[in-house]
Amino acid sequence: MSTPELASEANLAERDLPELVQLLQEQTWTGLLTLHRGLTTKTITVEKGRLVFAMSSDPDERLGVLLLRRGLLSLRQLNDAGSKVGPGKRLGSVLVEQGVLAPKALVRAVVDASREIILHAFTWSEGRYKLEPGQRTEEAITLNIDPPQLILDGIRRIESWKRIDRAVGGLEARYRARRGGGMTVMKLELDDNGRALLDQLKNSRSVEQLCAGSKLSSFEVCRLVWALRVVGFAERVTPSAAPIGDDDGLASVLKEED
Repeated sequence: MSTPELASEANLAERDLPELVQLLQEQTWTGLLTLHRGLTTKTITVEKGRLVFAMSSDPDERLGVLLLRRGLLSLRQLNDAGSKVGPGKRLGSVLVEQGVLAPKALVRAVVDASREIILHAFTWSEGRYKLEPGQRTEEAITLNIDPPQLILDGIRRIESWKRIDRAVGGLEARYRARRGGGMTVMKLELDDNGRALLDQLKNSRSVEQLCAGSKLSSFEVCRLVWALRVVGFAERVTPSAAPIGDDDGLASVLKEED
C-alpha cells in the first residue's frame, strides 16, 4: 500500500487531523505543525513523528487558565504572577519562584496543557494546517505519548457524527484486523468493551454487525472503528474478504485482558 503524499499546507476538511497525525508518525517527520482556525493558532512541535509540545493563541488554553480551572491557582496568584511575566520569564517559572507550584507540579501542568491543546485540535472540522520541516522549539518539558494513543484520545473527543460517519463509511462498510497490525494496539488504553471489539475484528464484519455485537453504543463503536483504522489495526475490506488467522501476536493481544 502506497504512502499518501504529505502536503505542506492544506485544508483540514481535505485531510482530517487524525489521518495527518498518523501520516507524520509513519514518515517520522520532524518540524512544526501549525493549525489555523479563525483567530486561533496552535503550534505543535513534532519530533520523529511524535507530537511533543504545543502552544495556542487562545487565552483559554494557556497554562495559567488550566491551573485556575483545576483549582491549583487562585485568581490573585494568577494576577500576581502574570504581572511578573516578561521576556525570558515565563509564567511557570514565576510560579515556581514564588513557591506557588512545586517543580514537579509545573512539569505535570505543562504536559497537561500541551496535551489538551492537541486533543482539542482533533475536534476542529475546519481550518488549515501548515508543515515546516526541521523547525522545532527548544522545550525542556515535552509530551511522551505514543501517537496511536494520542490519536485514540483525540478521536474520543470528536462529537461530530458527520465526521465519524464519513470516516467509517456507513452500516454496510466492512472491517477486519489488518495483517501486521496486531502490535499496534498492545499499548492502547482500552476497556473490556474495546478489547471485545478487537476480538470481533478477527473476522470481516460490517459496521452493523460490529454495533450489534458490542455493549458500546453505536456512536462509540463507530468512533473506535475509525480510530483503529487510522492507527493501522483495522482495515476496510470488500464483502468477500476472508478471515485472517493469528498474526504477529494478535491472539496474545486479545487475551491480554483475560
